[in-house]
Amino acid sequence: MISKRVFFLLVMSWAFGAHAQPVKQQIKKLVDTYADLGKFNGSILVAAQGKILLNRGYGYKDIKHKTRNDPQTIYQIASLTKSFTATLILKLVELNRLSLTDKVSQFYPNFPKGDSISIAQLLSHTSGLSDNDSINKTKTYQGSDEAQFLAALKDRALDFSPGTDWKYSNAGYILLGYISEHVSGMSYYDAVRTYLFSPLQLDHSGFDFIGLASLDKATGYWEFPESDTAQAATLIDYSAPRAAGAIYSTIGDLYKWHQGLQTDKLLSPPLLNRAYTPVKSNYGYGWIIDSVAKAKVVWHSGDIWGFKSELARIPADDICIIMLNNIEAVDLHIITRKILAILYHQAYQQPARTRIQLSPGLLKEYVGSYQLRPGEWIKVSLEGNRLKATTSRKQEMYAQKKDHFLLDDGREHLGIFFNRNSSGLVTDLSFTVGERKVVCPKKE
Repeated sequence: MISKRVFFLLVMSWAFGAHAQPVKQQIKKLVDTYADLGKFNGSILVAAQGKILLNRGYGYKDIKHKTRNDPQTIYQIASLTKSFTATLILKLVELNRLSLTDKVSQFYPNFPKGDSISIAQLLSHTSGLSDNDSINKTKTYQGSDEAQFLAALKDRALDFSPGTDWKYSNAGYILLGYISEHVSGMSYYDAVRTYLFSPLQLDHSGFDFIGLASLDKATGYWEFPESDTAQAATLIDYSAPRAAGAIYSTIGDLYKWHQGLQTDKLLSPPLLNRAYTPVKSNYGYGWIIDSVAKAKVVWHSGDIWGFKSELARIPADDICIIMLNNIEAVDLHIITRKILAILYHQAYQQPARTRIQLSPGLLKEYVGSYQLRPGEWIKVSLEGNRLKATTSRKQEMYAQKKDHFLLDDGREHLGIFFNRNSSGLVTDLSFTVGERKVVCPKKE
């Protein structure tokens, strides 16, 4: 008897074989649209069951020199590095150099509460180790020197008792990098090259992006580069994020990375399954865990000045989506979700567009802060001729008519309405979630 999973794979295989062209066309049309809107500027690779469905670059690699992005363009991948660091740690576990239950105190005897923080907790962001405010704001770390980094950590209180909660911690992954040096006998960078890069021939990946001399190297921008006066983002040296975000790579190398994980070339299946199993807040060991059509999605994103990245994989169906962008003001996960919808024949929407262009004077009337709930605000700002809404992330608002805009969250378009008083002044914005209308008063 054919199992349900095998039957599903057979159906998927038939779909990609018999209807590959429509799927490829839908994915290309989707990404083309995002690129045309200035919401994608980089390289993308989409593959399913070993077949490449899309592999190309969009927009400018360097607008001043008018060079274009292509599949060979090299980008900083930022926190995608965490999947590499986690795999390195698990490889050292497999080699019996380390145990997931080992405590930080075994490597740093005087570390505060080090006997309560395990390797597994560092991997899953459940250690309680804090990234202080200055780190979060600048995305820089005093991590180029181990002693200095440890001193900074010791001066910082834990956010919670280890294992009791979840909070994303770059510091925890930097610490994992240092621990890997103690047990491997080599630098973190050499260990990654030895155990991960070399076996998979990731020849276009490395760490020192600033020092990289290559015509394929991308220039990072804050926003979509519309002219040669676009400001390049300040580059962050790899010694700052270290094991939390130091790697640069290409979509081709990251596809080899996916293939290496698929074939168990790097790790045994039991350890990979541990990595793909959520601990808290849908985070495993270096991967965020989600699902689509009852299939497990493992993914991670990256964000560093001038660059955004995302890698999403469905190991059971051998599906891989890789996006590397040399602009920071994009939301790649929206595109990931829509590509997955195409691959699994689910409903999705093309990105919202500006149907009309409102006058600058009218757009300025919407600018301000709107209270979402006590202590939380939606900040509406005007950048050029584009209206942006910022909560935990910034999104463009697409004008449909006066006082009516759309936001695109990846699954559906959310209608935003600005309301006015009898004098014509904007007093609040409102939107509907399900059957509930949410009204957000404008700060006076």
